[in-house]
Amino acid sequence: MTAPAEPPNQLEPPRPVSGQGHARAWAFVILVFAGLSMVAVAQDPASGPAGSPQPQLPHPTTTVEVHADTQNTYLPDTVTAGTLDGAPLKDTPLSVSVITRGVLTDQQARVLTDVVKNDASVGEDYAPVGYYGDFEIRGFPIDLATGLQINGLTIAGEQDVPLENKERVEIVKGIAGVESGITSAGGLIDFVTKRPAAIEAFDLATDHRGTSFGAVDLGHLFGRRRQFGVRFNAAGEDIHTYVEDANGWRAMGSAAADWSINPATTLRTDFEYQHKVERSEAGYQLLGGTTVPIGVHPSTMLGDQSWSKPNTFDAFNAGARVQRLLGSDWTASLSGSYSHSLIDDNVIYPYGAAYDAEGNDLCPDAPYWFFCPDGSYSIYDYRSPGELRIDALGEALAVGRLKTGALTHNLAFGGSMFDRSVDLSPTIVYAWIGNENIYQPSQPVSPEIPYLQAGPSVLADYNRQVSGLLQDRVDLPGRVSVMAGARYASVKDFNYTGARGEWLPQYAVTYAPVAPLNLYVNYGQLLSLGPQAPFWVTNASAYLAPYFTRQVEAGAKYEADRHVLVTGAYFRMRAPFFYPQGPDENDNFTFVSQGHETHDGVELSAQGKVASGVQVNGSVAMIRAHSTDTGTPAFDGKQVINVPRVRTAVSADIALPHAGGLHLLPGWSYTSSKEATRDDAVSVPGYNLFNLGARYTPGGERGRMTLRLFADNITDKRYWKDTGASFGDTFIHQGAPTTVRLSAHYTF
Repeated sequence: MTAPAEPPNQLEPPRPVSGQGHARAWAFVILVFAGLSMVAVAQDPASGPAGSPQPQLPHPTTTVEVHADTQNTYLPDTVTAGTLDGAPLKDTPLSVSVITRGVLTDQQARVLTDVVKNDASVGEDYAPVGYYGDFEIRGFPIDLATGLQINGLTIAGEQDVPLENKERVEIVKGIAGVESGITSAGGLIDFVTKRPAAIEAFDLATDHRGTSFGAVDLGHLFGRRRQFGVRFNAAGEDIHTYVEDANGWRAMGSAAADWSINPATTLRTDFEYQHKVERSEAGYQLLGGTTVPIGVHPSTMLGDQSWSKPNTFDAFNAGARVQRLLGSDWTASLSGSYSHSLIDDNVIYPYGAAYDAEGNDLCPDAPYWFFCPDGSYSIYDYRSPGELRIDALGEALAVGRLKTGALTHNLAFGGSMFDRSVDLSPTIVYAWIGNENIYQPSQPVSPEIPYLQAGPSVLADYNRQVSGLLQDRVDLPGRVSVMAGARYASVKDFNYTGARGEWLPQYAVTYAPVAPLNLYVNYGQLLSLGPQAPFWVTNASAYLAPYFTRQVEAGAKYEADRHVLVTGAYFRMRAPFFYPQGPDENDNFTFVSQGHETHDGVELSAQGKVASGVQVNGSVAMIRAHSTDTGTPAFDGKQVINVPRVRTAVSADIALPHAGGLHLLPGWSYTSSKEATRDDAVSVPGYNLFNLGARYTPGGERGRMTLRLFADNITDKRYWKDTGASFGDTFIHQGAPTTVRLSAHYTF
């Protein structure tokens, strides 16, 4: 180890929040609005090409399904995730929200963090700038091994899934075990891709920090009946974030193809690849384990060293589905997917107490796994190259209808095989290189001597699930339907000496007292892969055994004239409680599953057109998540870390009358305080965030060019966005200051 930096004799006062960046952001806004005004004056609304609509494509009876250019709607027609038959959103007996392409485009979303802010039941769990994010649904962390999907097929979630080729993002809240088998406890997130269409479009975008972005969207239909279609998306981005030196770049490309082989058979394929290089930040820790840092700036990268390598991400996802009509009432399908995420993980890692060159703790009266009370901490050179995660899935499914007297049986049966493998280096680099202080600028230090190299990656974890499913939804007289289903999963895991079989039942009852209203109750049981222990515990890096989550939910859905959907749900979910237990008499910790965490919550949402020219997407979630029987009395009966008791999310699209083509895009969210320690002794305060944007289409809604301006956090609020855990340790991350984005979309 190199000698540590000299400990500071006197801390500099906390750096005041500078108004310069905020002023620069608003100067950018004023300049952009001035430019929009000039364009509006120069544009002739009666110009022919700009106002001409795109040609309408035929209904896909014997042709592939097509979608035209982006539709600025907040309410989708159907949902893919969580169902076996693509049922209408109102008729699904579970909680699902959909973030449409219109919302994604208006808010200029680039990563999943930009998407989930539209649902109050979803939050960031550990999402540092420059790295892929961890998220939570209903207070349960998403298992990235199984919690993300593309077109209903599981992918390796350790990636930033590109959004340029996505039509919408669906969020299933709660258990969907029959449909998905092994998956995350709190729910899952499904990315639905754009389908082939006759389209030629490109996008350009920037922000006030200098990010530059470009994308193209090209599609074409072939054949006498237009039975074959392709769509290509490509994008490149030079990334400039609000964190100093957490910059990078990415490039993505995707291809989708649909083929109507004959009137009864269709084939759909998708492929996407993204290469991303970006330096990442790391989170803060509590000072002495008892105090939230104050006076720190969100632009600061802790322990920043110019010689440290950036992270490198290579991910590709491929999927295919062939579907055949078997008469008028039955459909059979075969699906397969392969997802590959390769990461070189490099970061200067700020962690724990500061040490001297002999390894002596410089704040021995405080827990060594937190920053020192004076703000000092150790920095480590962390390098884990060649992290490879692969998800592969094959599935066969038949869905149909069978009448028996007065009853109608909506049946589904099939089977699947899912493989998940993780390759990691058993000898990662984790070398102490010095000390820093959160209140002082980072000091340059040398790499460790000798400079260490990580060893080659080897298989660290492997899971295989072979399963069969059967589900029957019976339509009874009196607008009542009863659903009963189960998936039998045979699981092979490193924790088992052989395959282990588990039944995952799911039941639901739906009642429609009037046509627009559906009432439902459901019960389900889910199996999830166990989490990985941190490297510093006695069972270092071990994967714990798969575990069960159980849920009961009751809800109501009301859809008025197919314009707006209003939903409400109460749920109770219970799962094991995971944490590093200790310290023992030898000052060691062991990562365990002991006791339970129970989440009781209420969700309310409204989505769609609420008045002429006004669309909304709003939700509120109230969750009590408490732990019991943990083996550590101080943790029992406490609110689970990083789960706010109340969270809201509201966004709107308001068409301004007598200003053809101009829309305002306001937004507001509120997050209550969140616990930062498992004994609830320390919490971070709640906060309100306000957003404001505008969309302008010169020449009216049929114009070919659309300009968008969107500003997040317009009051420049300072806040802690998450207090989540990563490999057993708890961290806190600051949220983004004001960010202003500008984009232009043009369709030929």
